[in-house]
Amino acid sequence: MSPDDPGRTYPSELPTLALRETVVFPLTLQPLAVSRPISVDSVNRALASDRLVFLTWQAVDREEPEASDLKTVGTIAAIRQMAKMPAGGGIHVIVEGVSRARAEVITRTGASLRATVSPAPEPVDRSLEVDAYLRRLYELIDRALSVTSGLSQELRSLVAGIDDPLRLAYLLSSLLDIKAEEKQQILESDSLLTKLQSVATALNREIALLELKNKIETEAQAEMTDAQRQYYLRQQLKAIQDELGEGEKPEAQELRKRVAEGKLPEAVLSVANREIDRLERMTPASLEYQMIRTYIDWVLDVPWATATEDRLDPVAARTVLDEDHYDLDKVKERIVEYLAVRKLRVERGLVDVLFMHDIG
Repeated sequence: MSPDDPGRTYPSELPTLALRETVVFPLTLQPLAVSRPISVDSVNRALASDRLVFLTWQAVDREEPEASDLKTVGTIAAIRQMAKMPAGGGIHVIVEGVSRARAEVITRTGASLRATVSPAPEPVDRSLEVDAYLRRLYELIDRALSVTSGLSQELRSLVAGIDDPLRLAYLLSSLLDIKAEEKQQILESDSLLTKLQSVATALNREIALLELKNKIETEAQAEMTDAQRQYYLRQQLKAIQDELGEGEKPEAQELRKRVAEGKLPEAVLSVANREIDRLERMTPASLEYQMIRTYIDWVLDVPWATATEDRLDPVAARTVLDEDHYDLDKVKERIVEYLAVRKLRVERGLVDVLFMHDIG
């Protein structure tokens, strides 16, 4: 039976159920969790009579709604199933919207909420534009089902069997993730074309979100796959290096630590790290391995960050050279000459400084 069937009559006064964050449409089934005392009272009074209740959206979110918090346009619904919650005194109900209605007066007496209502008929004009929107909705539903796995394929058959544009608009409005305020606007609209336009817009938005979500998930999956591949290859490389004795060596780690603590000049540091990298790729049995290791040890033994006072004494230097080295007279003479020149330059510089002070 159509909700606007002229042969269908409804009581003028009905217990009222204030809904938060949801709107129930005519021609749809909706499960509800009822826990507030004022709502439980309305359900009990409906069950005690003809099982009809007036459902309206509570625009102001408060625990104890006042009559002024409720929208006047709502839905007359029949309670089809009821089950008590295991704890807390609440009730689970399944309601079926049967007709849109308008509340003339809403009154609250204690924990009882009632409304004087009258049906608000919704004429269905099957114009060419309405049929065009109906076809557009079918196409959007197929597209939505193709981009998501979360929707049951049975929905396609369910929607395909609905030829009533008003029923389809209300069904999709109840299934889509739409704000309660937008659902209330769809319910209040007297134009079928406006309802269909709003549903098509919401469905388009949902499809765009699903496509973007799929794109993000695909990119994330690709990045994860690349990371897993790189990790797998690194593990294989490490296993091969360990098998060949070319894995990461404790000796190389110790050298890197010494290089980091050695306060080497930038140019020397770069060369030292490069040679350690070469060392890691070689086997200890290689002749070049020992040569590189000796070179790195020599670099680290150089006191790069240590400064001492120069001893420019050619006579003392010749004595030390004669004691430590046999022969090599030409070499010794060159060293002594170098020190003598250095000493002379220092002494001349000191004389120039003293001379300048005397003039001053």
